[in-house]
Amino acid sequence: MVSKKFLLPVVFAILLLLTIFLHQQAFSQDKDALGTDVSVKVTEIKTGGSRLNPGSLRVTVSYQGEEYRLYGVPSGAHFVMENSKKYRSTVSAVLYDGKMYYDSTSIKLLSDKLYYAALAATFIVFVLICAPLLEKLKK
Repeated sequence: MVSKKFLLPVVFAILLLLTIFLHQQAFSQDKDALGTDVSVKVTEIKTGGSRLNPGSLRVTVSYQGEEYRLYGVPSGAHFVMENSKKYRSTVSAVLYDGKMYYDSTSIKLLSDKLYYAALAATFIVFVLICAPLLEKLKK
């Protein structure tokens, strides 16, 4: 019984340290050095929307005769994308690992994904630790 009482705080401490380590790894990388800056032409813009991601843009671009989906396009860039398509002007993008990204900050590496997973797990364990304490305070 005593081991169960101390299990969640120990797991929380381990996850917290892991989250701090992964944060340092994820945000110390120079993403500007990743990939190649290229100029692309916008060929198609789809305005999508869902409950989880309202106003999202799905942009298809052309680069050296190949079509790519442009990842990481913010909804505020709709005007820029429309003008690029209408006037056949180019938009700068980053080609990395066979995918096209709007800018270097939209590149999501494995370390970024692991950091966000560890952060979510740390938060869940924190809530599980605090829930019984809140119940005791209500009584």
